[in-house]
Amino acid sequence: MNAPLPQPVHGFPRAEVDAFLAAAASERVRLEAEIADANARIARARSAVGTHRVMVAMLLEAQRELTEIRRNAEVEAERILGAAELEAQSIERGAPSVSTSATAPAAGSAAGSAAAPTFAAAPSSPSRSPEPTIDLAAAANNGKDDEFFDFLRGALTDDQPLGPASE
Repeated sequence: MNAPLPQPVHGFPRAEVDAFLAAAASERVRLEAEIADANARIARARSAVGTHRVMVAMLLEAQRELTEIRRNAEVEAERILGAAELEAQSIERGAPSVSTSATAPAAGSAAGSAAAPTFAAAPSSPSRSPEPTIDLAAAANNGKDDEFFDFLRGALTDDQPLGPASE
């Protein structure tokens, strides 16, 4: 007995329709794999952007802490310098006006070992101005840190891709 011949589908031969459906199915599988790969790349990119944002936030917080530490150190340095200046002025006022060699007791004498040390009178200037202060923050980085952190802040807000371009 003869097998029945395949019937055409709305005027198209059945073999061509089957070949088209097979090609469409393989193209669908290929596109689904490409979509899955694109979704995986998107997930990795989002993770990288999230990591980048965390790192930038950490850098900015470190900069804030560094600035605060620097300010505190400058205040402490000013306090120490002020105290040292007051102590120096106090010593200047209490120092004898004659050099140490003329008034120092003989070495080895009992009075010499217990007596307070004497100093040569330092030249005094009644209108002595305070020492100039140094801006440690400006001297330490000359503003380069601020430029760097401004760049990082901009990296969080612009629409430019982060890292090397793919493909």
